[in-house]
Amino acid sequence: MKQTSARYLLLSASILTLLLLSFCKKDKPVQVEQTLIDGTWIQYEYLTDDDGDGIFTEKGLPCQFGDGWKFTSDHKFELRDEIEYCDTDVDSIFVISGTWELRNNDTEIYVEIDPDFLFFNFQIHTISDTLLELRQFNTPASQAPLEERFILRR
Repeated sequence: MKQTSARYLLLSASILTLLLLSFCKKDKPVQVEQTLIDGTWIQYEYLTDDDGDGIFTEKGLPCQFGDGWKFTSDHKFELRDEIEYCDTDVDSIFVISGTWELRNNDTEIYVEIDPDFLFFNFQIHTISDTLLELRQFNTPASQAPLEERFILRR
C-alpha cells in the first residue's frame, strides 16, 4: 500500500512539474525586422581587427560616437551625425541615405548607398531591443580591416 501511494505521489509530482513547465513563459524569437525599425540605433563603438589576429582595437573617431543609424519600414536607411559633426565646415547634420534589406534568413543586413559604388553587407551578430552588433568581413586585398564590428545601442 505504501509503495502504491509513493508511486501515485511521484507520478502526480511529475505531472505537476510538466504542467508548470508547459505554462512557463517561453522566449519569443527575435523579430529582426521589427527590432531594427523600432527606433534609432546610436553608435557606441567601432572595433577593427586589422590583421586577423583576433585582437580588436577601437578605431572610431570621436565624432562618430553618437551617430544615429535608422532603418525604416519602407527599407530606407540613414546614417546621421547626431551629436558632433565630423566635418566642422558643415553646420548642419550630415546624412548618408540609402536602402536596406535583410538577407540570408535575417542574419545579414545589406545596406546600399550607391548601387554602383557603395554598399555594405553586415552580419548580425547580436540583436535585442537595446543592442545591435554588426560585423563586416573584408578581404585582405580591400585594404580595409579584416573584420569590423559596429556596436549600436538604444
